Amino acid sequence: MRRAFTLLEILVVAGVLALLAAMLFPAFSRARNMARRASCVSNLRQIGLASQMYERDADELAPRLSIIYPAYLSDARLFICPSDSLRGQIAGNDRLEGNSHLSSGVSYEYMPNWSEAQQHNWYSPAPRYGEGRWNDLTPLVGCMWHWAKTYDPNQHGNGTASRGWELYLTRGGSVRKVRVENPMEDFSPDKYQ
Repeated sequence: MRRAFTLLEILVVAGVLALLAAMLFPAFSRARNMARRASCVSNLRQIGLASQMYERDADELAPRLSIIYPAYLSDARLFICPSDSLRGQIAGNDRLEGNSHLSSGVSYEYMPNWSEAQQHNWYSPAPRYGEGRWNDLTPLVGCMWHWAKTYDPNQHGNGTASRGWELYLTRGGSVRKVRVENPMEDFSPDKYQ
């Protein structure tokens, strides 16, 4: 005589599987986010090296981020953060050029062109941005896509309700992270993590 599973046994197995799934999905999500952040850090470091080469050749920072492509950075995909759901396809503004100069798009913020950064004395206005307020520790490129889920072209500073970390590429080529809820006027390199 063959014995079949009872309804209770099937429900217990289904419950155990649901419990395991509920425990594992957040871990998978965290691992995926960490992989995206690691890829973004790699992109930023390569952008930093290309920016330094451009600056040595031109004796000045680039007028916009995408100008280092293709002479100094041969792959346009490096301008796209893996966490950017828009893939850089936005109308550009003073700091985030989107697809205004590079059709494949740019996800990253270019600090020397940002009026807020100039207002807080991070950089001088164009065309000569200068050394940056903190020299090699001055933020050059920022990635907001690890905390921001949407893009607001009218937001010029850190939102009071913002929470999370922003990645900054410094002029010296290191990638650091900063809490976005800290006001820009209070920023200094000692706030880097």
